[in-house]
Amino acid sequence: MRKMMGVLLLTAISGLVGCGTRSGIEGTIGASGTVTYQGQPVEGATVVFSPEGPGRAASGLTDANGRFELTTLMASDGVLAGKYQVAVSKTETVGAMSEEESLAYAEKHGKPPKVTTRELLPEKYKNLATSNLTAEVTADGENDFTFSLTD
Repeated sequence: MRKMMGVLLLTAISGLVGCGTRSGIEGTIGASGTVTYQGQPVEGATVVFSPEGPGRAASGLTDANGRFELTTLMASDGVLAGKYQVAVSKTETVGAMSEEESLAYAEKHGKPPKVTTRELLPEKYKNLATSNLTAEVTADGENDFTFSLTD
């Protein structure tokens, strides 16, 4: 009987621990969108939603169609309702090597190659203060945003 009570208690506690939201943050809402640059979808861009007031930021990475889903803590868990400033960036790293490649290069040439990064989108979009991109996530809204970037 004691063993059975222990199993029941463990089962009940496990069930309670599993309750709650997927994100651990109550009230997150699914939100997504599309990023284009000069009319073309942007793959590999980072999209950041930063709350205008108190709250938590959310982010997403665009796919080959320029589509992203917002994440606050866990993959695709969404974002809290509110008004957001939005930043979008995409960088390319040139000259990056694995540790093995870098050691081999340094052995042959004396030092590793210079690693540089460059922005693939206009720099104004990566800064919240200059992007002029905003979004409002609502509990009853579609919450699918389109950001059409230009030069």
